[in-house]
Amino acid sequence: MVKLIDKFNREINYLRISVTDRCNLRCVYCMPASGIAQKDHSRILSFEQIYKIVNAASGIGINKIRITGGEPLVRKDLPCLIKNLKAIDGLREIALTTNGIYLSEYAGLLKKSGLDRINISLDSLVPEKFEMITRGGRLQPLLRGVESALSAGLTPLKINVVLLKGFNTDEIPAFVNLTKEMPIQVRFIEYMSTGVDYLSYDELFFSSKDAKNIASSIGKLIRTENAPLGTAEVFRIEGFRGTIGFISALSSPFCSTCNKLRLTSDGFLRSCLHSSKTINLKQALDKGASQEDLANLIREAVILKPESHNLSDHFAGKVSSVNSTADFEPENFSMCQIGG
Repeated sequence: MVKLIDKFNREINYLRISVTDRCNLRCVYCMPASGIAQKDHSRILSFEQIYKIVNAASGIGINKIRITGGEPLVRKDLPCLIKNLKAIDGLREIALTTNGIYLSEYAGLLKKSGLDRINISLDSLVPEKFEMITRGGRLQPLLRGVESALSAGLTPLKINVVLLKGFNTDEIPAFVNLTKEMPIQVRFIEYMSTGVDYLSYDELFFSSKDAKNIASSIGKLIRTENAPLGTAEVFRIEGFRGTIGFISALSSPFCSTCNKLRLTSDGFLRSCLHSSKTINLKQALDKGASQEDLANLIREAVILKPESHNLSDHFAGKVSSVNSTADFEPENFSMCQIGG
């Protein structure tokens, strides 16, 4: 079996693909209220180009992909892309991350097209707070999307909750209680700076440890066996149908087991979310790159993969260690453009 191994002996088998930088919401920690300058259609990877990249990647060790955005469901004919990707030999799993607003319309079709599972971003269960953080989004369509995804069999279904101190941390018990009756995993994710400079990291950060302490007030947290290379610590509460996860990217980084590459909607391959070093695959495709050419460029990106990010040091005001990502540039970091 072919494997992609980086300089630090990590197996790289996971590719996250942003199919668009456009979104139907304007979440306050992701993009400005006015949105972002939309890229010309000619600058965005076509479905044919995405297929070629995934086909090349699967031949050298990538066996899991995740479709992201922006909001991927705003991209026309997305189920067609998933259906074509599903036919590629070597792919073990196709997943998708969405804000869930259009999911009730697409869940069944996505499942039929070959989508294996889904993650839904949801930062508040209070309609007014949800509308505030998304700048106008409505909670009810998202909740219908959760029901539709479960009915369609898109499981295990995960709910991603970004912890925002003073905004939604009082809702941790309510999120935990969702797992009592629903076969879902609620995952609490530590907030990290996302290039929206009017938000204060110090004022918003809330640790997974503190979230875990609150969650344990609902019931004893029993650790489950985590999946290999999983980013979350996963627990269950006796008698509950679902599970609870905690993702501690800052307080307890998991870089040593990182297995990801990221492909932006305009064709740049990133080996680390927080590194500015990229490989331009779209340019190569536009010049007629073969599958072997693409495979070699992907290998080049793997070689560029740093040992770790330096976010913990950066936000603590410390000097970065010699092994951390030296090219971290927070002013150039935009989650909606890189891909969630």
